[in-house]
Amino acid sequence: MLPSGWIFYQSKHCGLSQHTSCEMNPWDLKFDSRFEYSNIYVSAPALRQSACIIVASEKSAAFHFGLANDKQIQGLRVYSAQVSQGYLILIFNQIHCPNFDEVKHYFHDMVLPFILQQGQTEELNDRTKTIVKLTALGFTTKEIANALFLSDRGVDYHLDIAKKTLGASNRSALVFLAMQQGWLA
Repeated sequence: MLPSGWIFYQSKHCGLSQHTSCEMNPWDLKFDSRFEYSNIYVSAPALRQSACIIVASEKSAAFHFGLANDKQIQGLRVYSAQVSQGYLILIFNQIHCPNFDEVKHYFHDMVLPFILQQGQTEELNDRTKTIVKLTALGFTTKEIANALFLSDRGVDYHLDIAKKTLGASNRSALVFLAMQQGWLA
């Protein structure tokens, strides 16, 4: 049975490739105190809120996923695992307890290719990168437009291209992802 969705928290200290090994341990939705994530990936936009709740607090995560009643919420079954590259949460429509081989197979065949595809960003032109840098420095759209002799909509156009390229949903996420790509160095 395939999960209906997944959330993956990538470790800051582990790179990913198609040949990444997969060591898994059960995970109780509490991050190791030393864990630093560099990216959070979700299989569907509807899971972004769940991903946020888990990062926000352990208490919220326990409540959100209903850990008090056997990890079953609203007819869903949640399976979580710590892998060498980060933390993985699988969500099933039916009660299902996957075995290690199923989880490993799903991670390598579905999650990992999705993540690697997200990491392949197209190169942006210098004007777009400059606008992202100025945004990261806290300048407003109007200030950037005046400095670069653009309209406000022109600035927004470049920011929209950068957001699409990096998969960012808003300016805060754009700045975070641009830092990870080394655009702001």
